[in-house]
Amino acid sequence: ALFLLHIKKFDESLDVYKKILNKSDKESKKAIILNGIGNVYRAKGDLFNNPKQNYKKAIKFYEKAINSNFKYKGLFYSNAFYVYGRLRMFDKAVSYSKKAIKLLKQEEKSGISHGEHIKILELECKLHRLYSKNRSLF
Repeated sequence: ALFLLHIKKFDESLDVYKKILNKSDKESKKAIILNGIGNVYRAKGDLFNNPKQNYKKAIKFYEKAINSNFKYKGLFYSNAFYVYGRLRMFDKAVSYSKKAIKLLKQEEKSGISHGEHIKILELECKLHRLYSKNRSLF
């Protein structure tokens, strides 16, 4: 499914993710698959004419992943942050970025490396806060 996403075969990627989701019996696997489905809709939103509809679908799947009992949710929050920003829901985006940063830092202490992702997320959070406070200037 991930390979199909990378070569922009979105519908095929969704089909594979949904088949895997239906066969998965572990909650942790389902959370990762739900996040993957969200990523497909996010990519469709970035590339096609109807971004709002695809972003809303992405959020639906990211929220399901966030509400799962999967232990490592930092990237789920980060993905939702990105989409909330695209939907111009800046207060929600800032809230999710703060949660993502906190969780990603905790995950790094557990040995999961996120590289430069945290630094980029912190910068994007600052930009969203700036925009949210100064909307009349933009």
